[in-house]
Amino acid sequence: MQSSLFQDLRRFIRSGNMVTKLIVFNLGLSVLLFLANALVGDSGVAHTVTKYFLVSDNYIWDLTHPWVIFTHLFVSNNLMDLIWNMLILYWFGSILGDMVGDDKVLPVYIMGGVFGALVYIFVLNFTGNSGFGFITGCNTAVLSLTVASAVLVPNYNIRLLIFGNVELKIVVIIYVLLQLVYAYTSYNNVFYSLLGGVIFGWLYIYSFNKTWRLDLLFNGIIKAVSFKKSNLNKNLSVRYKSKGAFYDKKLDKSKKEFDKKLDDILKKIKEKGYESLSDSEREFLFLASKDK
Repeated sequence: MQSSLFQDLRRFIRSGNMVTKLIVFNLGLSVLLFLANALVGDSGVAHTVTKYFLVSDNYIWDLTHPWVIFTHLFVSNNLMDLIWNMLILYWFGSILGDMVGDDKVLPVYIMGGVFGALVYIFVLNFTGNSGFGFITGCNTAVLSLTVASAVLVPNYNIRLLIFGNVELKIVVIIYVLLQLVYAYTSYNNVFYSLLGGVIFGWLYIYSFNKTWRLDLLFNGIIKAVSFKKSNLNKNLSVRYKSKGAFYDKKLDKSKKEFDKKLDDILKKIKEKGYESLSDSEREFLFLASKDK
């Protein structure tokens, strides 16, 4: 029975989209940390076991524990914070994934959280306010993803129970302000990390029509370190054999045309909103997101 449960979970993770995988990973790590802390009799978020997964404002700690720059992205402050983060991740991550493809979700989650952590470390050390504080990074990563979705499709309507249809940009602006104001007025240094996440979320979408696209940079790095193969820069090729020698001819013209059309549609969404797209453009965007 245990084996069947494990197989079902593995099948669910493999068949799910990136938002599903991020949620499962967050929940799984949270459970493991809770059990580990319970074993040593300490449930504090920055004590005993958990602190070895968190970023500190002490850069010596971060340099001697380099993995924390990534592991802190999957840790929340408490159970309520975890539940809220997962709901926000599901809502806004799904919007971003549906609009521009599932492969765009992970880059903004990881890079947004890492950028926020670097801002946090730099500001506190530059201003001389560093001590030995720790921060979780799930809030920052999710906030960065939320901002990215609003920048991409600001006029996208979401239906709220009391207020009815509300534009996405209004919901995100209110949510971001609440997060930043609460952190700032609470004298919580995570404010700088959250601010970095907000900036990166905007920058990520802004780079879509630039030569320095951040999603391509991220997937290129992932491919270089062999964690997974990137499908972003695949070119079709045909091999010809003549007199014992092989000749490759790359057929990337269709790929370039596809990317150009997708970039034009994304630019149109940012300038005029999702509602300005024609039926054919919406269909193309939908098929492109599924293909990604």
